[in-house]
Amino acid sequence: MEPMGLNIKNERTHALVRRLAEVTGQSQTSAVEDAVRRRLDEALDADGLAAAERSSREQDVNRLLAEFRGALTDDDKERMGRTASELYDDAGLPR
Repeated sequence: MEPMGLNIKNERTHALVRRLAEVTGQSQTSAVEDAVRRRLDEALDADGLAAAERSSREQDVNRLLAEFRGALTDDDKERMGRTASELYDDAGLPR
């Protein structure tokens, strides 16, 4: 793998990286890598999705559920309700 270059033209960012490396005893590269990894861990959920990605997926699921529900006949809905009541008691516990 060819080395990648990162050119940051912001003196404040350079100063922050130098300070972080100084107080952690890491190289500047390691300090940046660690900081970026920690920030990604904060930004991503347990499944590795960012909030926008999760929202988009939830919208897709909700759209598909709405389509599914819209395609059910009254008879389908009645049978599904009957099956649920046969499987679970009033407290939602299995019979």
